Amino acid sequence: MPPDAATDADAHCEAAVASLRSFSLPPTPQNYAIWFEYHAGRNDKLRRALTVALTNRRSIDGYMMAELHDLFFADTVDRRAAREAHATLREAAGRILEAGVDAERYGETLSEAAVSIDADTTGLADMIARLAEETTALSTRSAELGQALRSSGDRIAELEKKLAAAHDAALTDALTALPNRRAFDSMVREQAGLAMNSGESLSLLMLDIDHFKQVNDAWGHTVGDAVLRLVAATLDQHRPQTARVVRYGGEEFAMLLPATPLHEAAGHAERLRGALAARRISLRANAAPIGNVTVSVGAARYEPAEPIGAWIERADAALYRAKREGRNRVVVEEGVTTA
Repeated sequence: MPPDAATDADAHCEAAVASLRSFSLPPTPQNYAIWFEYHAGRNDKLRRALTVALTNRRSIDGYMMAELHDLFFADTVDRRAAREAHATLREAAGRILEAGVDAERYGETLSEAAVSIDADTTGLADMIARLAEETTALSTRSAELGQALRSSGDRIAELEKKLAAAHDAALTDALTALPNRRAFDSMVREQAGLAMNSGESLSLLMLDIDHFKQVNDAWGHTVGDAVLRLVAATLDQHRPQTARVVRYGGEEFAMLLPATPLHEAAGHAERLRGALAARRISLRANAAPIGNVTVSVGAARYEPAEPIGAWIERADAALYRAKREGRNRVVVEEGVTTA
C-alpha cells in the first residue's frame, strides 16, 4: 500500500472510531464498516443517507446502523460464493482438458519418434516409448479429472438454482403468491434508501379487509382463503406499474408506491377501494351470494431519514382511523379523508 493510502486509511480509521464514541455505538464490525466508509467517502449513497440523518438530527442508534448496513452492505454471500465456485471450477476444468489434449499430442509425437529411431539405439527408443505411455496415462487422467470438475460445476450450478428457489419461496406468501412480510421488510428499506438519495416521494398504503372475521365465521376458512386470494389478485391487477403489493399479515396488505406523492397515492388507494367494493362474490358450488368485500386504507408519505418503523406506524394509524370512521374508506395520514 502506498504511504499516502496508508495514511488516509489510518485517518479514516481514527475518524470512524471517534464517530462510534460520539454516538455511543458499540464497536462492532458492522458499525465500524459504516463509519469507515462514511469518512472515506467512497460510498456516495451511504454518505448522503448519513448526512441527511445528521442534518435532521435523527437519532444515530443501533437500529439506524442495522438499516444502513442492510441497505449498503448486506449481500447474499452464499449465492455469490456458489457462482464464484462454479466459474472457478469451469475454468479449471477447461484448462485441465486443454492440458490433456496437449499431453496426448505430445505422447503421439514421442511414439512417432520411438518408431523412427534406428535399431542400434533401442535403449533410447524404449525410454521414449515409456515416456509416451506415461504421457498417454497423464492425458487420460487429465481428461477424467476435467470431466469430474465439469460434473462438480454442474452440481454447484444446480445447487445455486435450488438456493435461489428456496430464497424466492421464503419471500413469497404461499396462499396469495404475493411477496410476504419478510420481502416487504427488505423492499421498504431499499425504497427508503433510494428515496433519500433521489429526493423523490415515496408513499405507503396499508389495507385491511373489513369484517374479515365475520366471513370466516359465517362461511369457513376455505371461503376466507378464497377471499384473501381475490383481494390479492385485485390489488395486484389494479396497482400502478411501479408499485409493489405484499401480504403484510392476516387480512392486511401493504402497497409501496415509489416516486409517488401522497395525493397521488390517495387517488390510487381510492381506485383500489372502489374496484374491490364493486365486486360481488358468491359460492362457486351453489351461487349463494356472499356479498361484496371492502377494505379500509391508510396512506402515509416517507419523510427523509425517518425511522422506517415510525413511517409504517403512521400508515397503520391512518388505517385504523379509517376503521373507526366507518370502514370502506381511505384516510391519508395528513388528515384528508375520502369515502
